Amino acid sequence: MKLTHLFKYRYNNRWQAYFKYLRYVFNDHAVLALFFLLGAAGLAYQSLWQTTVINLWTQTILIIVILLTLTIFKEPANFTKPADATTLLGDEKALRHMLKQATYYSMIINGVVEGGLILILWPMIFRLFTHSILIMTCLTFLLILLKMLLTYRIARRNMQFENQSNTKLINWRRLITAEEAHQFIVLSFYNLFIDVPGITPRVKRQKWADILIKYWPENKNLQLTKLFVTAFIRRTQYIKLWLRLTLIGVGVAWFTTGWLQTILLMILLYLLVLQLIPLYDVHQHIVFNFLYPITQKQRLRAFQLAILPWIVTTLIIWLMVVFITTFNLNLLIQNILSLVLLGCILVFWYTEQKTTRNTQRRHTRAFTK
Repeated sequence: MKLTHLFKYRYNNRWQAYFKYLRYVFNDHAVLALFFLLGAAGLAYQSLWQTTVINLWTQTILIIVILLTLTIFKEPANFTKPADATTLLGDEKALRHMLKQATYYSMIINGVVEGGLILILWPMIFRLFTHSILIMTCLTFLLILLKMLLTYRIARRNMQFENQSNTKLINWRRLITAEEAHQFIVLSFYNLFIDVPGITPRVKRQKWADILIKYWPENKNLQLTKLFVTAFIRRTQYIKLWLRLTLIGVGVAWFTTGWLQTILLMILLYLLVLQLIPLYDVHQHIVFNFLYPITQKQRLRAFQLAILPWIVTTLIIWLMVVFITTFNLNLLIQNILSLVLLGCILVFWYTEQKTTRNTQRRHTRAFTK
């Protein structure tokens, strides 16, 4: 392999890995749930677009949303690896060539993402500001150009040393750190569904939750419950997932009503439980985890009791928003019955079926190897 082809080689390998992981994400009922979620979100967005009041407040909110799109997918990829600091030390020309290609690649990808986000906002911009296609097209290309320039600036900054922008030396450590952070963000999504090789989950002590963990109710027969709760809080991917889907549900409860609202909240609840199931296997690599005199049934029960309070908290928040925004008792009862019934099925039946299948599949692969 010629070093001039380094970018193409790593680019192909990375996208092959992405597509391989993707088939594990969109499986079972996740595709169907996402399909209905996107369809219902489209209907809700259409209703919002048709009923939005044109005033200074709504225009200001839309401008803030447009500016926030510039912060999404702004980080560039540079495709460097920790070994490059040694391997390519004598051939810095090859590294610079790869970084140049990676920067152009990131500018194009981020620009396309920005263009897609602005196209989604076109109906709202048409309603609140202008009906001119020419102005809208110019605005879209201007924002795409700004996103590409922002990506280019970040890429250049990652190559330089602090307070030494005039030097031509490459900051290897900063490049590698930036690439690892970029990859962690992308692979963390896949890691919620499968164990992605090479990704190290971020573990961070949450001081605000120390009291919660300390006084979490204990059960002599379910001693792993507190361990699951600690992992849920300190492995940031799970607490962020719970917070993200809870906030999305708040938005759904605020902007929709009727059966559309109920169905959307049910789909979000399903996606939340589905993406929390990998927490069950979070300690599988620790041998001491299996030295406890605990059966698989007790382990599953501990996991269910660990996630149940978080699910209940999410449902309470959603139902409070539903009542505050609609003051419709019938809709509130409809949501309570639907979400509580679905929540019980997901937590106490679906998690058991899913974890049992995953364990059987893992054992089958171990014996076939």
